[in-house]
Formats: sequence, structure tokens, C-alpha cells
Amino acid sequence: MKKTLVALAAVAVAGGAFAQATMTGAIAYGFESDTTSSNVTTSGFGMEDAEINFAVSEDIEGLGKLGAGLGLGWGGRATAATANDSNITLTLSSGMKIVMKSAKSAEYLTGGVAGVGANFEADLTYTGLLSRTSNDSVSVSMPVAEGLTLTVTNTEADVVIGTGSAAAAASTPVQRYNTGALQYKVGGLIVDGQYRSYDNQVANSTSSVNTKNRLSASYDLGAAKIGAGIDTNTYTYGNTKTNTLIGLAIPMGSLTLGAQMVTVTASGNATSSSNYTRTGALAGGMYSLSKRTYVTAQYYTGDVGGTSNQTGYLLSLYNTF
Repeated sequence: MKKTLVALAAVAVAGGAFAQATMTGAIAYGFESDTTSSNVTTSGFGMEDAEINFAVSEDIEGLGKLGAGLGLGWGGRATAATANDSNITLTLSSGMKIVMKSAKSAEYLTGGVAGVGANFEADLTYTGLLSRTSNDSVSVSMPVAEGLTLTVTNTEADVVIGTGSAAAAASTPVQRYNTGALQYKVGGLIVDGQYRSYDNQVANSTSSVNTKNRLSASYDLGAAKIGAGIDTNTYTYGNTKTNTLIGLAIPMGSLTLGAQMVTVTASGNATSSSNYTRTGALAGGMYSLSKRTYVTAQYYTGDVGGTSNQTGYLLSLYNTF
């Protein structure tokens, strides 16, 4: 989004540190139609997105640069603004970065490196990928070699300080987790690998996660960008759930076309009915009418369990500032 300068202010601290605030936002309307295997269709026109985000940054003498961001949203025309993502980011002169944030992160495969940006509007979480939730987290990242960055993150439930997953573990069975990630970027190649461990586990459970392993990569060929990835959960019972994805994006001037194909496999469960393989796919495009305005169109289809499937399409018009 194009950043619009809305405030410049001198900060009265030693060294005369200088801060600037920026404001970005988006508003969108669209039409979506969704059909289940039982031929039940829901469709309609409405607000797709309405948000405003503020950011501020300042140089701290002898330490580095500090930035903070706060977002507000009115999705679905809520009667009051609700909190979107927020963060505080400290970047040291050594290159180390410390990030504290409350956010709903993008789904690792469809919205990450492997997805190559082809989920212009919808994603494939309905096929059985883990749903995205808002969480509080603190992470430390640092360069360890040319093109190679190590990041360690602790993630908690999205609640008020002092009442998170650690303090409320006895009464609230949410799982705090720690993630170690290595990302390598050189030229058009990006490779990301992650290992995650969970606490507050329920023994011998088919739904309490023990560990997660992730690996994804993409390569920008210029005429197209291709990506692939795998995301595996291992539960305390010993069963696993593995998601794999292939992504493709083709830029054509103002138009970008893209597609994603996903497979979700559950195995090792006590009953055969709990073991399955599901597939899903989406395809669509984004066309820029100007630097701030674009339209999207997308079609998706996939399994949602048993003999059910789901298909749909959506059209949206975005204006950003």
C-alpha cells in the first residue's frame, strides 16, 4: 500500500531522536458464491475489507531503530472498530531484530513462501489445513551467514498479560509453542525451514500437538514464480497430519495470474475413518487499475471431509492508501 505521511514530530529525548508516523489502509467490496456437495449455495455482495493502520518509527541513539504499528478494522461493517495486528519492532545496528506482536499470521503454506502470493483473496484452509488464529508472540532474528537468518519465536494465546497460556494452563487447555526457523534468501531463491514444539500437552491425544516440522521454498524465474512446501503435525497419540502445497504465479504487466494445489493427509489414527487424504485447488488473478486500486477474481474447490466437497468463486475491488 502507498504510505501517506500524516504526522512528523520531534521527540524530546536526548540526542534529538526523530519520529514519523504513517497511515495506510484499504477498503474493498465484493461478491462471493459458495456451493457445498449437497448443492447448498450461499452468495451475496458486501464489504470485504475496511481497515486503517498506523505506524511510527524513530532512531534511538546508541541502540538502533524502533518501530511500532497498530491496526483497526471494520470488517463486516461492525458497529465499532476492532483491533487488527499490532507490533513493536526493535532493529539493532548489528542486524538483530526483536519483534513483539499480536497478529493473525498468514497460513504457512498458502500465504507463505510456497504459496508465491497466489491466494489473492481466498485460501485453502477449509480443506483441512489448520485454521489461523490471533496470537501474542515475541521473536528474535539475526543473520548467521550471508543470506541466512535464524529466528526463534515464543507464541502465546492472544490474551491480556498475566492470563496467557502459561498462567491459565490448569483451566484453559491452550498450547503455547516455541518455533525455530532458518530462512535462506539468495537471488530468486527462498528456502524456509521450521521446527516447533508445544507445551501443555494432553497425553495420548489425537488432537494435542507434540511437534511440527515445516519446509517450503520458492524460486523467481522472472517470467513466473514457483513454490512448494510441506507442513507436518505430530500429535501425542503418534498420529500425523501432513499438508503439501504447490504454488505458481505469473506476472503479466498489470495482471498477475496464480494457482495453488494442496493435499492434506491424516494417518496413524486409531480408526480408519479418521485417516484420509483430501485435495484442494484455487486459481485466479489480480489486475492493477492504478498504484492504489486493483481487482481480484478467484475460483476454489476442495474436499472438506467424507464425500463432501466445496466450490466457490469471488470478485473484489480494492482501494488502498
